[in-house]
Parts: sequence; structure tokens; C-alpha cells
Amino acid sequence: MRNSNTFRLAIILVSITTAAAQEKPNYKAVDTILQDKCIACHNHTTRKGDLNLEDFAALMNGGKRGASIVAGKASESLLVKYIEGTMQPRMPLGDQLSAGEIKVIRDWIDAGAKGDGVMGGRGDGARGEVPSPKTSIPDIKPTTPVKAAISSLAFSPNGTMLALGSYKEIELINATDRQSIHKLAGAANQVRATAFSPDGKLLAAAGGNPSQFGEIKIYNVNDGKELATMRGHRDNIFSLAFSPDGKLIATCSYDKMVKLWDVASGQEIKNLKDHTDAVFAVAFSPDGKRLASAAADRTVKLWDVTTGERLYTLSDALDAVNTIAFHPSGKFLAGAGADRSIHIWELGDRKRIRSLIAHEDAINVLAYSPDGKTIVSTGADKAIKLWNAADLSEIKVLEMQPDWVLTLAFSPDGKQLVVGRYDGSVVSYDLKTGNGTNIK
Repeated sequence: MRNSNTFRLAIILVSITTAAAQEKPNYKAVDTILQDKCIACHNHTTRKGDLNLEDFAALMNGGKRGASIVAGKASESLLVKYIEGTMQPRMPLGDQLSAGEIKVIRDWIDAGAKGDGVMGGRGDGARGEVPSPKTSIPDIKPTTPVKAAISSLAFSPNGTMLALGSYKEIELINATDRQSIHKLAGAANQVRATAFSPDGKLLAAAGGNPSQFGEIKIYNVNDGKELATMRGHRDNIFSLAFSPDGKLIATCSYDKMVKLWDVASGQEIKNLKDHTDAVFAVAFSPDGKRLASAAADRTVKLWDVTTGERLYTLSDALDAVNTIAFHPSGKFLAGAGADRSIHIWELGDRKRIRSLIAHEDAINVLAYSPDGKTIVSTGADKAIKLWNAADLSEIKVLEMQPDWVLTLAFSPDGKQLVVGRYDGSVVSYDLKTGNGTNIK
């Protein structure tokens, strides 16, 4: 009897082992290996080799050497070549994969490298957008009225309209009587950037879902209808700008990328890679030939718009650069951020010509006035200050703000400064008197 039971147990174990061996290769098994052995160096923050292995979509996007996976062809996939050592250096550098772990990855790729329905995968082995998670979140109503933060605002080129970006919505208001014109819905999350096209016919709004995707929506200003949605970044978009001719849009994101988009087709046409940390701001030069970008890596980079080539890097800031602005002449660039200082660079000589510790805490936003004579700055110290652009001497300090100012804009005639705050309020300041008027 004992021998019979032992035999039956052996048969069961063999059956289980055989069934397991015959199981269809799946991404979850691959992901377990990558999370254990590779994620320390290849995540959305570190991104060694510009490769992020945190989820299926990121894995399929590949890195600076190209696609990491060739679906159906393990031997041609860069990931396999590196973990097997046919390409050097063999990865991971420390605790290398066992023969069994490599086989799991090989089998999955040869079977088509499918996402198996996991979040971030389309299930067909192809690259694609990362879908929003399908979760059921209860709709809990606040017990007191809550205003969404105003995280972006922009004046129309003729100064008649103001766009206010907040949570999942952009409101267009009349700049004179402050009445609402349109409420533009459809944004996935907080609207972190807004910009009118140079002819004032289009409004672009950007944001996205953290760690999932960046999103740009284009609206017709006259009727408020949504015309297009563009996705391409792998994280929130923080800033966007129209080129002076209105043909291009530049965006930047927490994913460390700067992208150029064709407005007419909605297609991404260039991906500018060189920053090593989140990119917070982009700005076109007045002639449209150059693009500036500012990032948490403490640098400001200048790019050739036509070729996408990085021209040079300005590295004078001592901490993250949160905000940049071109002088209307195009000869100077101002930047500021976590080091509390305003920096002015002369772009012809590519050197910093002025710098001043301007606030008691990080500077969030700065802007040149339309005539280029004034710079306004605001920071985490809740102060708004006006500076002489020529020598950075202080002109005026406006009233202390009740909350952080997340966004601001001069009116096209330079007479007003409108600010949007974290508490959802919007105020317009008369720059001659310094008096403020509540808009919202």
C-alpha cells in the first residue's frame, strides 16, 4: 500500500510539473523577474540607458538603444542579448539572471510578448498608450464647498479672453466683464498648462495622469468644441507652448522628455532627449528657431527647432529650474526655481549676466512683461515681486498672497497681472496702482 501511495504521489507531482511547464508564457512572470533583478536601475526616476522596466508599456517603449523587445523573436531582442551576455555589459551587473529566469523571458517573447491584460499592456504585444486604470472609486462628496486649484492660465493674443485651467476643466472667461464664455471638459486630470494659438483660434490644454500618460487637448475657441487629443508622454505634462507661427506645440513632462507636435496632424514629430530628470518648462524663442527647456536636473537646455539638435546647456542654477521665459527681443532668457534665484542669460554669448536671490523659498513662476522692461516672479513664500529686467532691482512687492500662486500672466497691453492660486482663487492686479480685483 505504501509503495502504491508513493507511486500515485509521484504521478501527481509529475502531472503538476508537466502542466506548469506547458502553461502559456505570461508577462506577470516576466515582470516578477524584472522587478526583482532589474528595477533598481531601470525605473522612471533612474532610467539607466533611458530604459524603464516598471510596467509593460514602459518595457515595450525601450530605451536609447531602441526597442528592448522584438515580439516573437527572443534572439533579436535587446533585453535577451543583454541578460545572456551576447551584448556587453551583461545585465544585471550584480545578481544576474539564472538560466530558468532567462528561459521564462525568452519563452514569453517567442510567444508574442503579450501584455496579458495587465495595466499598461494592450494584450497584443504592441506598443501603445497606457490606459486609465479600470477601478471603481466611490464618489464621496465634500461636506464643505471646495474650489479646484487654478494651475494654469493664459490670455488670448488680443486680450479679450482668459483661459483658466483647473481639475478636469478649462474655463474661458471674458477678460473685461469676467463672465464665463465656455467651460471645456474632458481633461483626464489637473490641467497644468494652457496656451492660445498665435491667431487666437485654438486653445491647447495639457496635463495627464501621473505615471500613466501625458495628454494634450486642442479646442476651438469660438464654439468650445474639442478638436483633438494627443498622447505620447509617459507621465504628467507640466508645460506647453505654441511656436510663433502656430504650426508646432512643444511639451515637457515628468518623464524627462521634451516633445514637438504638428498642430495640423496632431502627430508627434520630435522627441528631444537629454535631460536627466523631470522637465518643468518649455518656451519658444520669439523667432521660433530655438526652444528652451528647464528641468529638475538644474539645467536649462537650448534646442534647434528644425533639427531637434541640442545646441547647448546652461548649468548655473544650484537646484531645480521650475520656470523660464524669453525676453521679447529674443536676446535674453530668464529662469528661476528651487535655488530661490532669478538667473538672466545672454544667449549670444551663452553666459549668465545677472543673478539674484529673489525669494525666501523656491520660485514657482516668472514672466517678462510684453515690453520686456519688467520681470514678475512668485514663489512658495507667497510673495509676488516686480523687478527691473535691466538690472534686477526691485520695483514693487504686491500684497502677500493667501496661498501659493501656481500660475500668472501679463495682459497683452502689460497693464494687468492675473494670478491663479492653489486655493482656486483668481485675482487681477492693476500694475500701476498694485490694487487687486477678484475674478473668481
